[in-house]
Amino acid sequence: MNGKTVKNKKQTKTVENTQRRSAQILFAIFAILLILSMVLSAVTTY
Repeated sequence: MNGKTVKNKKQTKTVENTQRRSAQILFAIFAILLILSMVLSAVTTY
């Protein structure tokens, strides 16, 4: 019984890690897009 609870905790932890990683990747993509749009707007204005 005790070993099962530890296994379940481990599984939830891995799920949290994958969700956190996907969130970080999404945030990185959003930041890159934002920077690219700012650079493009600066290039077009000059």
